[in-house]
Amino acid sequence: MRSFGAAAGIILLLVIFTALPAGCRRTEEVQKTVMVMDTVVTLTASGEKADDVVRESIERLKEIDAMASTEGEQSDLKKLADAAGDGTWIPLHPEVFHMLEVSQEYSQRSNGAWDVTAGPLVKLWGIGTERAKVPTAEELASAKAKVGWQKLELNPETQCARLRATGMELDLGGIAKGFAADEVRKIYEKYGVKNGLINLGASSIYALGANAKGEAWRVGIRHPRSEEKDDRLAVVSLSDAALSTSGDYERFWEQDGVRYHHILDPRTGRPADNGAVSDTIVVDGRLPDAGMIADLLTTTVFVLGPEAGQKFLDNQPPEVRGMICDRKLRLWPAHDFKDFLQQVQRDFSVME
Repeated sequence: MRSFGAAAGIILLLVIFTALPAGCRRTEEVQKTVMVMDTVVTLTASGEKADDVVRESIERLKEIDAMASTEGEQSDLKKLADAAGDGTWIPLHPEVFHMLEVSQEYSQRSNGAWDVTAGPLVKLWGIGTERAKVPTAEELASAKAKVGWQKLELNPETQCARLRATGMELDLGGIAKGFAADEVRKIYEKYGVKNGLINLGASSIYALGANAKGEAWRVGIRHPRSEEKDDRLAVVSLSDAALSTSGDYERFWEQDGVRYHHILDPRTGRPADNGAVSDTIVVDGRLPDAGMIADLLTTTVFVLGPEAGQKFLDNQPPEVRGMICDRKLRLWPAHDFKDFLQQVQRDFSVME
């Protein structure tokens, strides 16, 4: 599972801005970049209320960060972890409860490939931190005993939750930024902003309408094996849709020829090892929770691997499209995603 900060300082997706001819640029476009949710966020909006939209959106992101983090007085996750195993029901913010409800649904659909209770495993491996290590078999077994989506109980009537085993911890890192993108989109819509880009650390993007040239936003998907971060696998045109990407190049280290990356398979307790090196999900904005679904599905599909991930995506609603890239640089598209791809680099081949 991913944790906050997975994309901090890392450009997974490259938004390609096309310049307008001299004298034609829209002066009402506002763009602001801030650090929030442990990542670099860039918000772009057009219209008379663009300043207000961006300002309110940043405040909303800070609120979500506080309630969905693992520390702080407002952290529901810390309260749940502190009470894990003692039977206490913990009241949650509606936002956190909704994330957990959707999370449990996809845990069931994926037979545990997605699991928000993977916090002990994320902490044990420490990938992306100074304490990263390969755990012993005993340490791994101990952490796995504290993981299991079936051990998270939710009460919809009271908006409360509890963790059944001592030592359990939740990790919303693979879902919270997508949820945040949806919340920011609501603010854009409230102000009537029809054109804009919500870029949460580049791993989670929501594109509204058109760019400054009146065209769909063009997003470059990073080449998963290039040393140059600006090298692209392909380009996707995006309008009124969410896009999320995950890859084993985001945070990793190599030891004895083995790449240990941050996308953990909660079923094995180890970094997913099934041939996948990256995946990309696009969800049509007409689908509720589009940003959140795109975000959590990148982890889910990566953990499932190329063939099983492709099959899983094909069984999703038609508004959900995507692809997996494997170690041989083969692209496994689902639904009609191959029709979305433009400028596919010669390194890659598209599977049917």
